[in-house]
Amino acid sequence: MDENTSIGRAGVEATVIKALTWFLLLLLLLPIAMVLAMSFTSVTTLQFPPPELSLRWYADVWSMVSDEQNDFTRLRESFETSFVIAAATSLVCLVAGVPASYALVRFRFLGHRVVEELLLSVPIIFPTVVLGVALLVIVSMSGLDLGIFQIVVAHSIIGLPFMMRNCVAALHGIDPSLQEAAKTLGASSIRAFTEIILPLIRGGMSSGVLLVFILSFNEFTLSYFLYTIDVFPLSIWLFQQSNTSFSPAIFAVSSLMIVINIAVILIVDKAFGTQKAAR
Repeated sequence: MDENTSIGRAGVEATVIKALTWFLLLLLLLPIAMVLAMSFTSVTTLQFPPPELSLRWYADVWSMVSDEQNDFTRLRESFETSFVIAAATSLVCLVAGVPASYALVRFRFLGHRVVEELLLSVPIIFPTVVLGVALLVIVSMSGLDLGIFQIVVAHSIIGLPFMMRNCVAALHGIDPSLQEAAKTLGASSIRAFTEIILPLIRGGMSSGVLLVFILSFNEFTLSYFLYTIDVFPLSIWLFQQSNTSFSPAIFAVSSLMIVINIAVILIVDKAFGTQKAAR
């Protein structure tokens, strides 16, 4: 095989890889672009592309949120419910995930590998539909109405691995001798952990909390099995509205969710990415 043939094949491979990359990006971004475009339509039909651009559906969303007498007042309640669920889920995953991650990284014990797989992998690959059915059966058989907490528990199960993966990655980047030096100087194990370890993994903790919050806020499958009349997340509101009255206002709400998610990710990445670069 001569040099020209090798160069030619390398060029073909690079072209194919670029084409596949652009195709995948287009596949991922096209639905988002369509939702954003439809949120600015001026008509009540689902005509694409929109014949004219308008902010009328964003005005409708504002009236849904602000008008107490509006038939869609539940939008505000659903948003508040989803926010509370996501915040509580993030807190639970933070409190449980940080010490669990520390134990997995710093200690070796019988069944370490099994525990690591159960905590970091199984909840991610386990079908959420099956998990939702199982939790629904448990709640129904127990006869307990835990309200918002049953959804928080369900979201925490799938959110904990993402929290721990971020914390584990941060802990692997810390030299254990730093904590040992603090203990040598008279610091207790708890003080060394709180004053040495926690500040150093703050970026991993924050990114984990952010990821869990977004996952919980947008989660639909588990919420669908466990929601009640009094606990009505935003994802369920969107689903029901799309089945009953498919108004373009749904696209406006979805677009706002997309923009908020992207904005939060960029802000946190900017803050902690800058701190990491400064170190």
